[in-house]
Amino acid sequence: MYLVIIQDGFSKRYIGPYLTTKHASDDLQRILLTSSKKASWQIHCLEKPENSFLEERRDSICRQTIFPKAS
Repeated sequence: MYLVIIQDGFSKRYIGPYLTTKHASDDLQRILLTSSKKASWQIHCLEKPENSFLEERRDSICRQTIFPKAS
């Protein structure tokens, strides 16, 4: 997923999400029509959370709640 970030003076706008950079760049011309000529832009890639951390956390919780240690 991608976002278009427009910096125009002191304001910053986030437009999206887009599935591909091509979709973002196709929409960029329309977005820039509403901005000043000095506006800067960037296409930013959104990061996915690491699955391994989430799986480890879930497994840890399951072991504590479902499978208590025998004493």
